[in-house]
Amino acid sequence: MEITIKSDDLLTVPEAAKQLERPKMTLYRWIKANKIIYVELGGVLFIPRSVVERLKKGETMPEQLAKAVEES
Repeated sequence: MEITIKSDDLLTVPEAAKQLERPKMTLYRWIKANKIIYVELGGVLFIPRSVVERLKKGETMPEQLAKAVEES
């Protein structure tokens, strides 16, 4: 399976934390606990913009998001 991701679709952890108004360490904890979807490229962690948008809208909490990924 091939997945194509545009760089505009990804945010660094600090960028995502700023948009979510959360400390970046919170996002790193979510990543470590597999509670949020992330991509690692060249040792840099990125969070898809779509995930950040959902979290901003309150549509999906990290725990629910991770569970949905595990079930798919």
